[in-house]
Amino acid sequence: MTSGVACDHEQGWKIATFAILRAMSPRLLVIVKALAVLLVGAAVAATLAPAGRWDCGPAPVIAPSLVAGRVLILPGVGNTRFHLAGFVAAAEAELPRFDVEVRPWGVPFMTIHNLRAHERNVATAEAIAAEIADWRRAHPDAPFYLVGYSGGGGMATLVTAALPDGVSIDRLVLVAPAISPDYPLGREVMPHVREYTVNYASERDLQVGWGTRTFGTIDRKNTASAGAIGFAVPHERLLEYRWSEADLAVGHAGNHLAYLSARWQAAKLLPVLDPSVGPSALRASWARTCKES
Repeated sequence: MTSGVACDHEQGWKIATFAILRAMSPRLLVIVKALAVLLVGAAVAATLAPAGRWDCGPAPVIAPSLVAGRVLILPGVGNTRFHLAGFVAAAEAELPRFDVEVRPWGVPFMTIHNLRAHERNVATAEAIAAEIADWRRAHPDAPFYLVGYSGGGGMATLVTAALPDGVSIDRLVLVAPAISPDYPLGREVMPHVREYTVNYASERDLQVGWGTRTFGTIDRKNTASAGAIGFAVPHERLLEYRWSEADLAVGHAGNHLAYLSARWQAAKLLPVLDPSVGPSALRASWARTCKES
């Protein structure tokens, strides 16, 4: 639930954003629009780029799961849904009996504000955790997968840590999470995860490398995040996926937007949503590589 005060606060940020855009000079506005087009273009290129000279062999056949459950996806600091539409469609095809939802947790397009609004983010994480606890009481045996992208990965970490004692999700999936690498995952998070946690990281990712060193992580530390360099302390149920040049063949060049590549998601991300895939099978799917044709 969102209080009237919170609604007024968010509406104020939206009004301020539009006021800033209106106050921009035409030349500056053109530059801003050009940058936006470049970002969207990069996302589309990452998603639709052809396989080129790489032969990845026959695509694995994914049978839709008959298991019923829920996937909750927390987006990046921009708090928009459209950039995750391809991932949502693929998840819904793979999990037709799951409820798949993208849940914004901040003010749309207010990226730096959302990243740095620590008190609000903690309160939001606690509210989402309480909602998950209610769902778990109603569905004690159904799988619940929490997925976080970028800033949403940091939020997903806070949400899991905020779950009440005795309440767990099944899998935590962190894609380039803006959370500090020394976050106490073993103590705060893993007791609330039944199966395993997956962290996808790339040292080429400027947003969660240089960006979080400059503006801070979700847990307010100025450092390269776990989405860039991984978590500092290993855990037996933490699976770390580190970007390598082998990912180029499936459309991932190591940057932040490349996680939106449909080919990369199919090869490396979507298997983690298969209820029948355990850690060994997931690692095996990650190990499959393409050959130059």
